[in-house]
Amino acid sequence: MIEEVTDGIYLVLGANKGRFPWSHSILATGDINVLFDTGCGAEAIQEVKDNFPIDLVVNSHTHPDHFSGNHHFKDHELWVPERFSDILADLDRMSVRFAGGGEPARNWLHLVKEVLGHQPTPPTGSYWEGEVIDLGRLKFKAIYTPGHTADHFCFLEEDRGILLSFDIDLTPFGPWYGHTECDLDEFRASLRRLMEIPLKMVISSHRHPMTSGIDEEIAAFDAVFDARTEKIYHMLEGGPATVEELAEQSPIYRVKERGFALFTYFESRMIQHHLELLVKQGEVELLEDGSYRRI
Repeated sequence: MIEEVTDGIYLVLGANKGRFPWSHSILATGDINVLFDTGCGAEAIQEVKDNFPIDLVVNSHTHPDHFSGNHHFKDHELWVPERFSDILADLDRMSVRFAGGGEPARNWLHLVKEVLGHQPTPPTGSYWEGEVIDLGRLKFKAIYTPGHTADHFCFLEEDRGILLSFDIDLTPFGPWYGHTECDLDEFRASLRRLMEIPLKMVISSHRHPMTSGIDEEIAAFDAVFDARTEKIYHMLEGGPATVEELAEQSPIYRVKERGFALFTYFESRMIQHHLELLVKQGEVELLEDGSYRRI
């Protein structure tokens, strides 16, 4: 489950091939050993603990598929992004933050507690833009890359041109932004910022590392925003529609049957972000009944 991808850096393969609600973790070794994210699953975490003394655990952001295994390191230093660090261990508040309340929030709590088996674990420290985690031969600098969440970070090893990109994951699904705090403009600005960095390797949370075609991969990931905006705009050709009516057609997740309120909530928020963009661009208007109409 642990693959060395380059000298001193390992990919800890997550359960379900790293697909949500799990993710790959990243282990960096040196004068200290640092585990980035803990959503790889209990079995993989145990393998890490059996083979490496961990000195520091770092969460790239506060999504459950990245913090679910924090409780396996209760006696370790745990750093999380400064924003929301005060509510990470308050799962009720986290459920409202991520799922808005009601049935979606109850689904979120079930996912985190029952499926992932997470036990609330307060962080021991926090970080923000520019923080450097020094392992001796490796030094990782925190780069604030919001959009996916309001507290998403990447970490850059500048000397080697290695980026830990986490949920700027460059998967075929495309960007994910299913909360009210997500922001399309910020997400795209984060991608532009990364494209300005000369990168030799990108290690993300949901696919294997990339060592070639990195700029093209980021550009293709970014292009999904425009494709989805155009798709949702064309969905209004038949007349006004609410966010909920559009979500029933599942233009993003492309599922035929619903039944899990949390994922419907996520898709609805993603659609709403595109509709708000179209309103700002003057192509769509929001009507008094809450529906959207092409202008």
